[in-house]
Amino acid sequence: MTSERAPKTWKTRGIYNTYLDASEIKELLLSNDDTGELEVKIRRCGPGGIRFKIKTYFPEPKNEKKQTNTKTKSSRNSKRTR
Repeated sequence: MTSERAPKTWKTRGIYNTYLDASEIKELLLSNDDTGELEVKIRRCGPGGIRFKIKTYFPEPKNEKKQTNTKTKSSRNSKRTR
């Protein structure tokens, strides 16, 4: 069985004229990340690919336990028993 996962939602952090500028910002972002979960990539953009875009992705925290609304369930059950 294959499990389907939602695609990552990448955010654009900035567009730079040189790869060196983009690389410096990428290293700064990664050094400021304490969790180690931040992903950063540099992509070419602009006409002819002459500029460089920094994109970041940080995974959303997963809730291990799902909270159910017991008030809603009990109010539905009480209406049925009347």
